[in-house]
Amino acid sequence: TLFFHTHLNVTMADSSHCFYCREDLGGKRFVRSEGRPVCVRCHTKFCANSCVECHRPISVETKELSHKGRYWHEECFRCAKCYKPLAKEPFNTKDDRIMCVRCCSKEDAPCCHGHRLRPQWLLQWWSSESRCIRTL
Repeated sequence: TLFFHTHLNVTMADSSHCFYCREDLGGKRFVRSEGRPVCVRCHTKFCANSCVECHRPISVETKELSHKGRYWHEECFRCAKCYKPLAKEPFNTKDDRIMCVRCCSKEDAPCCHGHRLRPQWLLQWWSSESRCIRTL
């Protein structure tokens, strides 16, 4: 299951200080991290999850996607083969890679080793029991 996270707990401070840099948060946006007020800059630097694709922190200004304890920026959540954006598309995982349904089915299909082709690329029906007249 893919989860979208928006940091809805970003609020404006009346009077408080950032837990990390001690900056006055009066009238500024901040995030509560483990119950402590943290300015947006320090949250990105110290608290934000890192994107598994680009390795940059996911700031409170962007959408965060998570799947099985891994995190992505919305724009980084793409098929490992064709790079199609998958934030709003069905996807599969294979060997810890995120793949669109089409690429995953191509990779899982039996292969005609004589032609090094997948059956869906052939013009006629083929199965793993079929015999190819071409050899390697």
